[in-house]
Amino acid sequence: SVFLIFFLYLYLNPNFESNPTNFIVNQLLAYRETMATHTTILPILLFFILSSSSILCSSLDQAHLMVLQTLNNVTDHASLLSFKSYITNDPHNALSGWNTSSSFCTWKGVTCNSTTQRVVAIDLSNLDLQGSITPRVGNLSFLQALYLQNNSFRGNIPSEVGNLYRLHTLNLNTNLLQGSIPSSIGLCSSLTALDLSSNRLEGVIPSQLAGLSKIRNLSVGDNHLTGTIPPSLGNLSFMENLILFKNSIRGALPSELGQLHKLLKLQVGQNNITGEIPSSIFNLSSLVELGLASNLISGSLPTNLFSTLHELNTLFVGGNALVGSIPASLSNASMLQRLDLGYNSFSGQIPHLGNLPRIQILSLQYNQLINSGRGGMDFVKSLSNSTQLQVFSVAGNRLTGMLPSSIGNLSSQLSLMVFAENELEGSIPEEIGNLNGLTLLSLEYNAFSGSFPDSIGKIPNLQQVFADGNMFDRSIPESLGNLSLLFHVSLSQNNFTGRIPSSLGNCKSLTMLDLSVNNLSGDIPKEILNIPSFAQVLNLSWNSLSGSVPAEIGTMKAISQIDLSAQFPIPNSLGNLKGMEYLDLSSNKLSGKIPASLQSLKFLKFMNLSMNDLQGEVPKAGIFMNLTSAFLMGNDKLCGGLPQLKLPNCTIPRRHSNGTKKNLIIALTASAASLISFSLFIVLIMMWRKKQASLSQSDVVISFEGPHRMYTYFDLRNATNNFCSENLIGEGSFGCVYRGLMRDGSHVAVKVFNIEQHGAGKSFTAECEALRNVRHRNLVKILTACSSSEFKALVLQFMSNGSLEKWLHSKSIEKLQRLDFKHRIEIARDVASAMEYLHHDCENPIVHCDLKPSNVLLDEDMVAHVGDFGLARLLPNPTEVHGYISSTLGLKGSIGYIPPEYGQGLGVSTRGDVYSYGILLLEMFTGKRPTDDLFKETLSLQKWVSQAFPDGVYEVADTELLMKEGGLKKETLVSVFQVGLLCTAEAAEDRPDMRQVSAMLKHIAE
Repeated sequence: SVFLIFFLYLYLNPNFESNPTNFIVNQLLAYRETMATHTTILPILLFFILSSSSILCSSLDQAHLMVLQTLNNVTDHASLLSFKSYITNDPHNALSGWNTSSSFCTWKGVTCNSTTQRVVAIDLSNLDLQGSITPRVGNLSFLQALYLQNNSFRGNIPSEVGNLYRLHTLNLNTNLLQGSIPSSIGLCSSLTALDLSSNRLEGVIPSQLAGLSKIRNLSVGDNHLTGTIPPSLGNLSFMENLILFKNSIRGALPSELGQLHKLLKLQVGQNNITGEIPSSIFNLSSLVELGLASNLISGSLPTNLFSTLHELNTLFVGGNALVGSIPASLSNASMLQRLDLGYNSFSGQIPHLGNLPRIQILSLQYNQLINSGRGGMDFVKSLSNSTQLQVFSVAGNRLTGMLPSSIGNLSSQLSLMVFAENELEGSIPEEIGNLNGLTLLSLEYNAFSGSFPDSIGKIPNLQQVFADGNMFDRSIPESLGNLSLLFHVSLSQNNFTGRIPSSLGNCKSLTMLDLSVNNLSGDIPKEILNIPSFAQVLNLSWNSLSGSVPAEIGTMKAISQIDLSAQFPIPNSLGNLKGMEYLDLSSNKLSGKIPASLQSLKFLKFMNLSMNDLQGEVPKAGIFMNLTSAFLMGNDKLCGGLPQLKLPNCTIPRRHSNGTKKNLIIALTASAASLISFSLFIVLIMMWRKKQASLSQSDVVISFEGPHRMYTYFDLRNATNNFCSENLIGEGSFGCVYRGLMRDGSHVAVKVFNIEQHGAGKSFTAECEALRNVRHRNLVKILTACSSSEFKALVLQFMSNGSLEKWLHSKSIEKLQRLDFKHRIEIARDVASAMEYLHHDCENPIVHCDLKPSNVLLDEDMVAHVGDFGLARLLPNPTEVHGYISSTLGLKGSIGYIPPEYGQGLGVSTRGDVYSYGILLLEMFTGKRPTDDLFKETLSLQKWVSQAFPDGVYEVADTELLMKEGGLKKETLVSVFQVGLLCTAEAAEDRPDMRQVSAMLKHIAE
């Protein structure tokens, strides 16, 4: 019947008689977009009509061709629509034009062949897309290039990709893809570039990739791959770049890789590679980069390495177990730009380095290198021609002798110069002041003596100076005060004399100053105590300073460690330093009582008050409760405190004896205690040094946004002015939120968890877990999570317009500034969109459990963002979006917003969030909190609205909304309240889901 009707339609049309072929084909093309989404019956039908019609015989071949072409276009169209359907979040609306109202060849990111109208390329890179890759991508049989890098695609790489035999480029770099690399990719015989790096791929590298006979670039770095490197990769004769770094690949490097004679880059660093480097690798004369760092590689490097690999510009083999001498051919490596041989066991003399004109990074640190003989330091002089040198380190070797004055002739671009942990001696040449580009100077733990060069103060960009553990015996130069960028100065364990330069007060970026264990004298300059950036360490202990501690020390509210041991009386103002972590006042002649204010320093981790003359009762709270962190020995007049201290009761007077025997015992005890205290101090110094090397990293556990922002506790305390009340912008059950200004000028919100509050740790973990891998324009972005055993905080996107709670109820908001209907409905849609995403579009559905106006924040454009995921739960089974998960943490949520089934013992579910959303919606348009005094006994917010619905909605609507919206239609309010009442249905199964709620609100807004 369809056949006959359609045939009659064609035959009776006046255009059919004049040119039947063109007419039929044009009809077909006109309906092509519709057919792609409905059925393929119509093109098949037309195909048979054309085949059986004798009047079209003269044009049959042309018609067949066009119909077949249309059939194939239908396949491409359906595949693209399938691709879109697998996208769960498109924050930039990149695919909004992918619909049936236009030709798919005009869609964003799609490129078609102009003749055949077949898809040949898809480029959707850098669009923050979320979702998975549809298996129907394998139906795009003419596809030549697929670019999906820098998105958030999850799930597996579909094996159907192996059907794309025309594909020459596949780039899935920087996504969240999991599973194994499909072996079917080896069937893509035209592939020249395959980039799967920076994902979460597991398993082994498939040996089937050896079928990619045309491959030039293969990158699977930064994944979780295991197994060994397939030797068959050595058969890919066109290979130019083989990138396998940062995985867990084991075994030896296959010697077959030496067959890749066109290879330019081989990067296998940060794996578990063992054995020696195959000699065949050193015959790859085309090699430009060789990266093998951080493995377990043994053996030695050939003497002629740089002569054979004459094009080499990068060699990274640091962090292995290599032995032997540095190849002598290094002196002729004219193309070399970056060389890292550090953390191996290379021995022998450092060779002449005179022909490295392009070298930028030169690291020979932590080996067993020497520089014996008269020309032992000539390697420094030979680098004078290396005008591009930026990083130079020979730390941790066995170098002796003096630094030559030629050190001042090194590159003006030199930024990091490290000579630490050698056996160098003598004075530092004044010519070092010629190195204008220097930002870090590391000279610690040598035998340098004499004066510290005054010319150091001429290096304008210097930021860090380390010269601990030497024998400098003159005064610290005042010129250090010229270095405005200086933030870290460590000159401890020397013999410096004279006064502490007051000019250091000009170093306004200073965060750490360690001048301990010297012979410094005089007062502590007030100027250095007024530096606002001081946030880490002030250590002036074990000197010969006089006077008293300036009262200004109480203004250093960001400081974390102060050590003034062996010097002063306890200043009362120390109790003001709420962020202090380390305090050492041992071995003084301190008298009087221990200030009770010290027990309120909740961040204090170490306190040493031993070997003084303190008296009175020992406090029992704070640091004094931790006997392994608070040291009080050698204070004979102390009493009370914790029973474990075994001090006499404060009510019983102590008896003193002048007996010779007792005095001897006291003297011996004091001497032993002093020795123990000093030994403990040295141990702590060493522990502290190791801790400082990793302090900024140890506190930072997660970075959520790219580029990664790594903030430490000190950064956050600095940004919030020591978490002062003036920066407090919110308080909750588990902590406080502060406004912070980071050094780069960006504003953030810092949510600090009160770890003493029961459940705060779980709340922190829940929030991190919930938002670790989610991104949505209506969710508050977590920039970084900073965590240690004593401090936990989240660094959040700052919302300049505060919370929805403020805009609805705060008296500080003028009536004229209250939200109008348009703002309220848009905020409601924003929140619904966020909840829809959490419930329906995440890999595991997320239940927020605490949706309320105070957890909805507004940015500068009044766009709403849902935050505070401290009670959030992940549903374990993504297919059971509406299922329940049992809770062991008690009632989930806030009073008034908790769904009734939670109170009946049922676990959390997405329908519970829907209820909370309904209450929030009713609150937004009535202006009444669910806890308002109006709602008592059996009357609740939803019952109040229900009783007035639908005729009396004006009676329950927010009066300020009605005043702003004089022409607001009753039907509009009815629609809004209807959604709220549906969401707050007593039975969970009677409530809509958030996808349905979003659709209803969209209809109301339109």
